[in-house]
Order: sequence, then structure tokens, then C-alpha cells
Amino acid sequence: MKLYALLNIILCFSSTICAQVVNNASTIEFGSKNLSLEEPLLISVVLRDAENRPSVIFPEIKNLEKRSKSATSSISIVDGQKVVIQTITQEYYASKPGSYLVPQFFLTVNGQRLHAEETLVVFSARKDTENPVAAETPNLESDFEPNKEDIFLSVQTDKKQVFIRQGFALRISLYIAENTPVEMEFYRFNEQLQTILKAVKPTTCWEENVGIEEIIKRKVTIRGRKYTEYNMYQARLFPITTEDIQFPSVKLEMLVKDNSSAVNVDKKVLKAFRSKANWVKVEQLPDHPLRDQVAVGQYSLNEKLSAELVYPGESVRYMFKVEGVGNIAAIPAPTMQPNSSFDIYPPEVSQIIKRSNQSVIGEKTFDYFVVPRKDGSFPLGRYFQWVYFNSAKARYDTLRSAKSLQVRGEDYKLANLAFSGSSGLYDNLESLDSTSERFDFKQILKEVTNAIVVVLLITMFWVLRK
Repeated sequence: MKLYALLNIILCFSSTICAQVVNNASTIEFGSKNLSLEEPLLISVVLRDAENRPSVIFPEIKNLEKRSKSATSSISIVDGQKVVIQTITQEYYASKPGSYLVPQFFLTVNGQRLHAEETLVVFSARKDTENPVAAETPNLESDFEPNKEDIFLSVQTDKKQVFIRQGFALRISLYIAENTPVEMEFYRFNEQLQTILKAVKPTTCWEENVGIEEIIKRKVTIRGRKYTEYNMYQARLFPITTEDIQFPSVKLEMLVKDNSSAVNVDKKVLKAFRSKANWVKVEQLPDHPLRDQVAVGQYSLNEKLSAELVYPGESVRYMFKVEGVGNIAAIPAPTMQPNSSFDIYPPEVSQIIKRSNQSVIGEKTFDYFVVPRKDGSFPLGRYFQWVYFNSAKARYDTLRSAKSLQVRGEDYKLANLAFSGSSGLYDNLESLDSTSERFDFKQILKEVTNAIVVVLLITMFWVLRK
């Protein structure tokens, strides 16, 4: 009898604990399963309520080539609570049309074992004759100096000159020419990579990286010669000072098979491959009152106004969303012009950032509550402005609201009430009961659940003592 009572208590206790746990399950998700050859199959790991991005090694899939990886983080405010979603996406390409079976697989992420079902993916013939790698792979012809070596280590940037706070790519790879008569393997790779990164990573830059947990292998063509690239690290860097950035020469030691000493005797020796020193020149922005504060990149404005016709005292919601390419995380809020026409409350801020080997793109949203004080016609461009430096045009630019808010006086309010029966923010304020409490059902449920847990624990100890 005591055993049954104890089991029932444990079951109730487990159910109660589960009821309190927020659903933060991680999932594996597939993109489109009907693709053309120039499109990749996307497999993503989606993590909810994860502040930090974990390392994820996606599986090798037969007849599909694993290429670039991207990482997207989304931060938003829902019911006053911060919600963070991390998405890590791996791209897979097919070399020819056909149906490809992706077998079931498992991934362990943050201690959770995730399962993906067996999936059939169809790649159709290419829509055009364009090289399918071109859209996904940067042009290496202009980025490399002439190199006649069969094997070389490269610390490569996609720009030689940038403005302060303008992003550029850093890529560290080992290149081996096709049909090179050599056999080699990596030697203490993680230890060597950390040494290389310590020497190469500049302290004067903000870093945004996808995270490479494995060496990515791919075929590339450099100045007409075919190579296999072993990509070890890639990131976007944003200089935060005007100090030029130096990338010193670094070395990578590889185990190379040497059978020259005796016939039919294989011997492995260490051979070092050195990169060439590299640098990026950083320029200061032109003179401007906000020179030290503005974002640098290429941006556009997406805005939304919940209502364009209101009366004094009625709240309206205004969304100011900055979208584009640049250091999204460091985007400042719009400049607010002082005025006596509105009460503008501090915004709720949310952002989505996608990091890839090509760029850092995303959006940052500023959600305002605005309460007009008097009637009139108000172009919001007078009050909401966002100045930035356009890196493509090398000049300052301003994003201004194109919305206009019409505020009508007492007559409009009475007409509104007559037709819709709605009331404003401060209507019937004197008749409201300020002593009545607002019920927070989530908090009440949490407190009741905690009380039940305490009672169950006391009951369990009482049963065990008897």
C-alpha cells in the first residue's frame, strides 16, 4: 500500500513539474524538397530559448555535397518576455538531377538527441546554364595573387579597404591543386587552429561568425587552375577603430607521406605551409555631427502604422524597421526630434540576424507607442529619422518615415463613438474602479502549481516516515 501511494505521488509530482516547463524543444527542419540543381537542400536545427548558439555537425549525405552553413538568431519581446530563437542551417547541393533519399539521422544538441525522419528530395534539371556554384561561392580570381604552388595556406579577405564599422570577410583555407601527387593528413588540427586564430584575429574588430566545427571541403577554380579548398575558418569582421588591420603570416603543419627513403616504406613527416601576410586599410567616415554613432552598411526602411486617423489621447502603434546588410546587432535607435505634439514611449526592440560566409544581413525593429496630445496633421518624417553611412555610395543617408498621422479633435471623437461605440485611452477614466486588481492568470497558475509541489513533497516524506 505504501509503495502504491509513493508511486502515485511521484507520478503527480512529475506531471506537475512538466506543466511548469516552458516548451523549448529543439527541432530539425527541412526546407523545400523539390529543388532545381542551382538550389540547395536546407536542413536546419531550430533552438528555442537558447541564448548561446551551440556547435552542430550535420551528417554527410550520400551523393550530396555539403557546403556553406549559416546561423540566424531572432530576439523579440512577447508579452513582456524575451524570446530567443537560434537557427543553424546547412546547405547540400546535388551534382545531377534525380531523386535523393536522405536517411533518418540523429543529432545531439545541448544534451538533447534530435531525430529526423527519412526524407526524399527531388532535384530537377538546372533552369539555366549558369554555374551553380557561382551564386554561392565568391569569385576567387581577383582575390588571390598569382600562386604557382601546388599547396598553399591562405588568410584571405574580400576587401583591402573599408570604412570604420563596415564589414569584410575573413577566410582561412588550405588549397591543394588537383592531381597533386601527394598524400597528407591534418596534424593536431584543433590545437594548431587555435594558435592561428590567436595570431590572426584582430582585437579592434567586432566578429560575427557562423561557427565551423568541421573542415569544409569543396572544389574551386583559381586563375584557371582547379583546387580543392579545405576551409577552416570564416567570419565577418567590423572594425571599431581607424587602426589598419594586420594579418601576419601563419603556418599550418601537415603530416605528409614520404616514401623516398626506401622502396615500399611509407614514412610520415611534418611539413609546414605558410600564408602570406595580409592587411586591410580602415578609413574614417567623413565629417558629420553623428559620425561616431551612425551605423555603416546598406539599409532600407520598412514601417507600419496601426491607424492613420485618431483623436487626441488615443494611442497608436508605430513600427520602424531597419533592414539590410551590416552589423545589425549594433544598429542604434532612430533619432527622436523633440516635440510637444506627442508622447512617444521607449520602443520594444527585436532583431533577426542571419550570418553566412557571404554577409551579415537582417533587420532590427523598433516598436513605439505614440499618444498624440492635440489635433492636426503630422508627417512622422519630422519626428522619426535614422541617419546612417551608405558604404556602397560612400556618403551619409537618412531613412525618414513616409507615414502621416491625422489627429482629429472632439468632433471626430464623438462621431467615432456614435458609429463604433469605441472609447479612447482616457475615456470614462473617472468611472474606473482603481481598487480592482488585474488578474495575471499565468502567475496564479505558477503559484498554484508550486503550492501543489510543496504539498506533494510533504506527503511523500510523511508516507516514507510511516
